[in-house]
Amino acid sequence: MSVRVYNKDQFEALQQNALNNSKSPTSEKQKTPHSSLGSSNGYPYSAKTSDLSTDTRQKRLLMKHELYKKDQENIQKQIQINIADSLAKQRNKREANFVKLRRDIDEGKSLAQELEERLLIKEETAKRQKQRLYEEWSEKVYNKINGPINERVKAMDSKALNLHKQEAYQHFLDTANKKGCLFRDIIIESEYDPLHENKAIQHCTRVDDPCCRVIKHREEEDAIANEGKKVLDDSMEPHGNGVTLVLGRCDNLDTKLWASGIFEATPYGYFNKMMASTISAESSKTYESRVKFDHYDIEKGVGTLNKEFPKGKQTTFNGVSGLKSKDQVRLG
Repeated sequence: MSVRVYNKDQFEALQQNALNNSKSPTSEKQKTPHSSLGSSNGYPYSAKTSDLSTDTRQKRLLMKHELYKKDQENIQKQIQINIADSLAKQRNKREANFVKLRRDIDEGKSLAQELEERLLIKEETAKRQKQRLYEEWSEKVYNKINGPINERVKAMDSKALNLHKQEAYQHFLDTANKKGCLFRDIIIESEYDPLHENKAIQHCTRVDDPCCRVIKHREEEDAIANEGKKVLDDSMEPHGNGVTLVLGRCDNLDTKLWASGIFEATPYGYFNKMMASTISAESSKTYESRVKFDHYDIEKGVGTLNKEFPKGKQTTFNGVSGLKSKDQVRLG
């Protein structure tokens, strides 16, 4: 059994007080008539024995106290070692958790960086494609149409153009004074045509628009598919019955018919309208069915069996050759 001491001075004082107040039972038993006699040294025998027992007891207590102190020191050392081990384990656990979280953060950063690089590459690729498409469109479409128009506009003389504008405006004033009023929505070309003096410069040419490349590929595929649709000659047919064999694939609905207002007039539109419509109360009788379709709740019983498999009609043969007139044959 071990006792923990919190105040060493008070414990020693309490121990010394207990030793001083204790009485030896051996000294009381050894009280004899000879105890009144003096010893050779001049001290009583009982006092000498009591002092020896007290010294022995004190030495024993001191020895126990030393052992107790050593045990307490060992216990304190073990407690300190355990505390140090526990602190080290907690520190190592925190370090491991920190390393794990740090690794997760680094992996997340690397993943985010990789995704950012991929997105940047994708954006740059899309940007280059748009830039290349724009340059190709500018070269093959815009410049091809706008170039000749700009050349014709630049070739005009500014003085002649101003003179032409003045003459056109004077013609407008003369006509307005003569007729009293002019209407923009009613044009009589024989009297006054306001669009005659303001003709737009037109330039027609054939262009290869890269923006319509998908539609062009579609038209090319349709042309190839249409070439595969052939009708066999009568000589190639086994019976010559005029049956046609169509090769290729069935074409889809033309993209020009996809617009709202046009799509509804196609067979696809009628079918879509029919599938989306609901059966009205008047037309429900037309589609009403009296046949019960239920694969789980099946009607059973003799009545249901007789309805599905009714008995045959009774037939009697009278006066048939090979049979007597009294014999009757029943089937069913």
